[in-house]
Amino acid sequence: MERKILLRFDDICPTMNWQQWDKAKALLDEVGVTALLGVIPNCQDPDLLIDKPRPDFWAYIKELQKQGYAIAMHGYQHVFDINAKGIVTKKHPTMNHSEFAGHPYEIQYQKLKKGKDIFLKHGIDTDVFFAPAHSYDDNTLKALAANGFKYISDGKSCKPYMRNGIICLPARSSGIPRIRFGGYYTAVLHAHEWVKDEKKQAWNKFQKLCMDDRITIVSFNEYKFRSLGVFVNQYLIEKVYIIWERCLRPFVRKLWFIRHLE
Repeated sequence: MERKILLRFDDICPTMNWQQWDKAKALLDEVGVTALLGVIPNCQDPDLLIDKPRPDFWAYIKELQKQGYAIAMHGYQHVFDINAKGIVTKKHPTMNHSEFAGHPYEIQYQKLKKGKDIFLKHGIDTDVFFAPAHSYDDNTLKALAANGFKYISDGKSCKPYMRNGIICLPARSSGIPRIRFGGYYTAVLHAHEWVKDEKKQAWNKFQKLCMDDRITIVSFNEYKFRSLGVFVNQYLIEKVYIIWERCLRPFVRKLWFIRHLE
């Protein structure tokens, strides 16, 4: 079974940590691969106000697009303003953790339209989206379709499937996936987090992935061309996987730990 790996970078914005991104870009150039870049159209997230705004940001993004990088819209402002359950996420216990899921259709439609208008103003068109914190719902998908989007890089299904007019390309991992066999994998990367003590190993894992699997790392344009699964089948697989991820896997790990203490 063939193997294809997509590299996806979240939180690309004018004030991100450019030193960390430049380090990632140098490695990507070295191994000769590109990535899917999630660009925030109007970033207002204080956690991402790291460096001074890059004055040529949009020209730089256009240049990356010319180099073969796929550009996705990653939310609108990256501001979590509601605590709601999404298709693959649950409510946060204590804080707002969604920019889209939980909002009425019209609010989501307007956020997406404003974001896309910013892209178009700078000469960048895209039909790919993924939401901050993986938090999206059926209204998000309907509003995406109404705004001319075709793909979302998210979900827990086994194969891509069509839902409310949008092709959902599963991105099961929250970081570097465990790659053992053939199949399709998405590595979800946050370069600005590599400076945190608890995230420093993420850089090493990314570096190892690029070096060891460079042959099977593909562009988004190659990655997206996959046969769609049957909606009902993939819907059920997604639900089962979420139950496994939230409930069964922690229980199994706890049981394994207890047994090894005995």
